[in-house]
Amino acid sequence: MESSEKDRRNFFNPSDLHMEDDMTSHLLARSHILSALQSLPSSASSSSSLPPPSKPCGSLSISELEVLLSSKKSSLPPHLLLTHMVSLGDLGRKDIRNLPGDAGSSLSFEMARDFLEGFDKVPYNVITGNHDLEGMFEFQTDDDNIKSFTSHFPSSSLSPSKPYWSLKKGSTLLIGLSTTRFRSALHSSHEVYIDSTQLEWFTSLVSENLDKRVIVFSHAPPLGSGLRLLQDVHLKNGCAFLNHSGDLKTARRFIEVVDTFKNVKAWFSGHYHLSHDFEDSLSERGGCLFVQCGVMGGKSTRDGKRQTRICSFEGEVMTVWTVNHHEDGELVKDCDFNLETGEISNRRDFDEGDGDFVRTYVPEEEDGCYSKVEGTESTILDNAKDRVCWWHMSCGRVLGMHDNKLLEYDEKTLSPLGIVVEDLEGKEVIVADEGSVVILREEGCNDLSSLHVVQPNADGSYWKRFQGNKLRRMEEKKRIDIARRIVEDMGSAK
Repeated sequence: MESSEKDRRNFFNPSDLHMEDDMTSHLLARSHILSALQSLPSSASSSSSLPPPSKPCGSLSISELEVLLSSKKSSLPPHLLLTHMVSLGDLGRKDIRNLPGDAGSSLSFEMARDFLEGFDKVPYNVITGNHDLEGMFEFQTDDDNIKSFTSHFPSSSLSPSKPYWSLKKGSTLLIGLSTTRFRSALHSSHEVYIDSTQLEWFTSLVSENLDKRVIVFSHAPPLGSGLRLLQDVHLKNGCAFLNHSGDLKTARRFIEVVDTFKNVKAWFSGHYHLSHDFEDSLSERGGCLFVQCGVMGGKSTRDGKRQTRICSFEGEVMTVWTVNHHEDGELVKDCDFNLETGEISNRRDFDEGDGDFVRTYVPEEEDGCYSKVEGTESTILDNAKDRVCWWHMSCGRVLGMHDNKLLEYDEKTLSPLGIVVEDLEGKEVIVADEGSVVILREEGCNDLSSLHVVQPNADGSYWKRFQGNKLRRMEEKKRIDIARRIVEDMGSAK
């Protein structure tokens, strides 16, 4: 793979922007980021330093020539000359009021454009997040919403009808993937969905650029990335990963691209609104570093921390940094990642986390694999609250029990897909008939009336979709409101 000094450059990622009525925290965060870029250690910022005026032209390196040329074409200060920004979507305010400025509205795109251009005119790209297609009071279709989005960012490599893009930076290829479905979502409207045309374009682009280092940006991470997520928000509702609620073969395609084409070196995502202070906010798989990016707005954070990721490149090494906006812009080094060997080094100490922010448990072989226990036809587990166990079902599905819940996992990546039974308190789990039947019964009770068979869904999966399409939910609520008013009017007429 081509390698040169001109790969020395910086990137940063404002994730889940969620503009607020009071922009104080966002404006302060912007100043923190610009200050951090200027104060990066010399090894990380040397790429954007102008060469000494006395240095002969013939002795200038490729990197210095590129910086010199950029300085002639640009009004940017020297430390920003080779800096690029990628916003990871969800631009408008988080609380939907069906008013201008809501996520997905034209005004939210205008406000976000003004804010992003306020980073001293640093060049940037944007992708859509799930909320960016939520402008249902203004647009009738997802396509109309997408056209408004792309029209507001003409300098961001977006074409009028395609919110996804690619951009070459030296020997690095940046790829931005955008969700294209909200109103037409089959299940949760907040699933980040990459359509088939875009997926084929992405696969072809990666395969055709094997001489480039590929860095991918998407609002949600791919299935199998291993990043921390929230069980009761994204996992429970089937919107944690790209194409989470759809066909599993399609959802796996993204990680298969990473596994197949070794030029995909880094993948940045947001969506979770969690901090960087967990070890699994960074995850390596197949020589690719998956990076979860936090939020800068006070109303968006789920764990009280506001952070932005910065990445600097020096030869073969990408250094990941965190700007702590909740700590007056403190700059913290997260790790070094060797883009050629896939090795993580100089990793900082991370918090273990607790409560809802603990990573969903990933099954291990020593937990017990009970697709069939020798000499018996079933396994019975009581004390579910204190047990960890998983089963390979005869149909190929994988179920796991932990933290008093029964979950389904993807059989290929062992990534959690969703919750099968939310609360096992006082119940026994029985997996019978060589792993073809799942039964729940009251603990210690042999009464047949206490038995409950957990039936698979029509597609063979077991996990439940707790949140339906938002447009349909709104229509249902509207009918309920109409019915309530009619009944009230009938009562008052008597």
